[in-house]
Amino acid sequence: MKMISIFLRNKPLIASALLWAAGASLNHLVAQTKQPAAKQSTTVKPGGAGKPGTPANGPVGKGANSDNRIPKSAVTGTPGDTALVDSAVVANLPVILHTDTIFALQEKLMGHTSSTESAAISPNGKWVATGGWDRKVLLYSLDSNGVFKLVQTFAGHNGAVTCLAFDAQSTMLASGSKDFSLRVVDLATGALKFQTMDHKDAITAVEFDASGKFAMTSSADGTIRLYDVATPTNNQKPRFYAYGKPVNDLITAPNGKTFYIANNSNNDVESIDFTGKVYQRFAGVHIMPVNCLAISNSKRLLVTGGNDKVVVIWDIATGKPLKTLVGHGWKVNSVSFSRNDQYLVSTGNDGEVRVWDANTGICVSVQKNLITAAREAVFTPNMKRMIVAGKMVAQGSTYGALVYSTPPIWHMAKPKPVKPEPIKSATPGAKPTPKPAPKR
Repeated sequence: MKMISIFLRNKPLIASALLWAAGASLNHLVAQTKQPAAKQSTTVKPGGAGKPGTPANGPVGKGANSDNRIPKSAVTGTPGDTALVDSAVVANLPVILHTDTIFALQEKLMGHTSSTESAAISPNGKWVATGGWDRKVLLYSLDSNGVFKLVQTFAGHNGAVTCLAFDAQSTMLASGSKDFSLRVVDLATGALKFQTMDHKDAITAVEFDASGKFAMTSSADGTIRLYDVATPTNNQKPRFYAYGKPVNDLITAPNGKTFYIANNSNNDVESIDFTGKVYQRFAGVHIMPVNCLAISNSKRLLVTGGNDKVVVIWDIATGKPLKTLVGHGWKVNSVSFSRNDQYLVSTGNDGEVRVWDANTGICVSVQKNLITAAREAVFTPNMKRMIVAGKMVAQGSTYGALVYSTPPIWHMAKPKPVKPEPIKSATPGAKPTPKPAPKR
């Protein structure tokens, strides 16, 4: 990496050069590295990986942007380069994040005949599912070496597959569609376990309860429904609530008794139950409807993504906003936490996949130019991969999802603490060995 410019405060340029040549100490030095933007190739061999760059939770992420403003420049660096930025100057200088070196495109999960709309990873990390506008759900196995294998294709929907969810035991897969239907399949046998078309409009979200017995759906028809999918009966009547507003997303609250709703009529998120009682409201930040929701694995944080291009992190206990993440150029389609809650990934209609440090609010990576509209992104449980669904750029007649490898430091095992060697006691009765006299 070549250093383009070196600035010395309050000194003439000639004097600076002389001092530098003489090896004198330079105080108040600021170095800025400029690199040409790397073009992301759309032809990537499976298993190919670039060299990881320096993670932004190191020198970039500490103590910067206390006012939650995101640096405007997230410049794409040359693969293999490393950015070292002094945290003391991050707030005032452009930050080169080297997005191509932090995340490497590993492969493409091709197989759909239209763009992908949804993606999900099983809690045990062994299954990956993608849903597309071709009305199909593709199921991949994922082994410990990071190798994907297409094992089954599920058909049956008559519209785009808008949402996917695995149960907590990784034994069932649920899919919701624009055709108003919910389908649940048994992963062990591949057999259809449950199907319904109760909704009157597209299903926007589906999720299982902790036991895996029930699946809950939300719809653009303004209703929430709860089904017994473990022991289904013919013509079962689901638990039902008429919210009255088109629901964009839904997720169960940490108490397991209420659920959060993002709707298309106002800019708030409400925690309600099936009686309609409002227990909590998250409001005052978004200026347009909230489009997507996620809860941290610690159950402490709620994250929202809006049509206003903004991502907001909330404290669930207080209902107060903690950080506002700005950077997307169009509406945010999905948000998701990493398993350790340190990172947050968001996707947008601008085609960008942004990864944020959830603690600092700093954007540590921006992936773009391969997808025109990024629909959903999720991390694998071991944090070694990130799966992205969306509309690919110029891929001909085949479509699929993108697989990125994450920075190795994210999932490196922490070294075990070194135990000091025990102090050997002197042998009883033994005389200490005299040290030899130093040679003169």
